[in-house]
Amino acid sequence: MKRQPAIRFLNETADEAVIEIYGQIGYEGWSHDEDENTARQLSGELERIKSIGAKHITVKINSLGGDVNHALAIHDLLAEHPALVTTQINGLCASAATIVAMAGKERRMSRNALFLIHQCSAYVGRANEERLSQELETQKTVNGRMLDIYNGVCGGKEAEIAELLKANNGQGRWLTADEAKDFGFVTDIYNESRKTAQFPVSAFTDNGLPSVPVAYAYMVAEEAEPRSRWQQFLDMLSRHLTENNEPKNRIEMKRLFPLMAVALALEEDAAYDPAKGLTLTDEQMKAIECKLGELEKLKAEKQTLTNEKTTLNNSLTEVTADRDRIKALVDKVPSLTPAVAGGDPQEVPKDDIKAYVNGSALYQAIKQDI
Repeated sequence: MKRQPAIRFLNETADEAVIEIYGQIGYEGWSHDEDENTARQLSGELERIKSIGAKHITVKINSLGGDVNHALAIHDLLAEHPALVTTQINGLCASAATIVAMAGKERRMSRNALFLIHQCSAYVGRANEERLSQELETQKTVNGRMLDIYNGVCGGKEAEIAELLKANNGQGRWLTADEAKDFGFVTDIYNESRKTAQFPVSAFTDNGLPSVPVAYAYMVAEEAEPRSRWQQFLDMLSRHLTENNEPKNRIEMKRLFPLMAVALALEEDAAYDPAKGLTLTDEQMKAIECKLGELEKLKAEKQTLTNEKTTLNNSLTEVTADRDRIKALVDKVPSLTPAVAGGDPQEVPKDDIKAYVNGSALYQAIKQDI
């Protein structure tokens, strides 16, 4: 389903430009070439349109949504553009894609299309009370921002829109073109004779969207072949860690990886239901928890050994410094007093301490050992 936004100039004077947003909003790949429908891309394209003085922009949309932050940014970029913006829904327009659709002064929708708004969602992982509280405030803020945008075009239907956002446990419900127009989400309905591009079943489940009405089942395509466990793993990372340059998400990826690695290792015994995801038995979950516990234990042991190594290195440094200091002192002590020719060593007065020490056999033995 991935398709990057396409810009077409319909005539030589560039009076009109067409932007197509087909696919996921705000998909960021491993490189910029893989990005799809991101705020960065749309910003560049809109600057290009502005530079040639295009007076009219048509944004065609067939998308199940994606990243709400990118959608809000794209909406604002379109709304602030000097050209007259018309949005045109010619398939499915759901979730974050509906925010982009609201940027048009004129908002057209195919009679064959469907429209769905819902409350925003987020992945919080192993959240504690503080993190859950912060995430709840963020959710309220984003939901409020979306409600303002929808109500801004619908005009005084805030209560009805709020109920629509809450429908189906916050997942919303699909609206026909007539229903969308009655609310005010679209200003015009047109008859589209072309067959709308289909979305695979997984696109709905991955985005947490309800099934389309039976009459619109032709919009849903069965999977050509079952997705591998590895593809499921990558899909999960794509959904929950789309902002992969954020330090907090790199930490989240490291935290999630051990659990996912164990789940993939249990591939033969784990049941996968496209509607519910990967299902593990209680025994398998206990095995995963046990392995994660062992991992934490190994990490603690590694840290202990690292600390011990640091302590030993510090001790070795201190001992080496003491050895060098003693050796330097010894090297400064004069050698033994030379013996008188043919006779015994000259007797050293005991009140001459330095000479007395030099003549001591015990001192010479210690010096030799050092």
